[in-house]
Amino acid sequence: MSEATAAVETHDDTHDDHHPSDWEYVKIAVLLAAFTGIEVATYFESVFTIFETRWVLLTTLFVLMFVKFWLVARMFMHLKQDKPILGWSFVSGIALATAVYIVALAAFNFF
Repeated sequence: MSEATAAVETHDDTHDDHHPSDWEYVKIAVLLAAFTGIEVATYFESVFTIFETRWVLLTTLFVLMFVKFWLVARMFMHLKQDKPILGWSFVSGIALATAVYIVALAAFNFF
């Protein structure tokens, strides 16, 4: 066996240790589906009577958005194995998107 083949096999062995198991992917998918179900449930008019103000509704939706983003980026995009600077670039992206979304809501007098 050549040195290049040994290096590739060693790299593959260490790389497989970092991947989540299939069961972990299933648990994350079920959790994301539950969060999406909660978000979709907020579209029904009866939910607006539960929340006294729009701030509670918006806070709930923003928290769910951040948690879902974090789960997808960390687990499915494998950011937990990458350099921290890549994680920070994703965090800055979601922060910018949130700021733009809040400005758009303010422009349409949603608050």
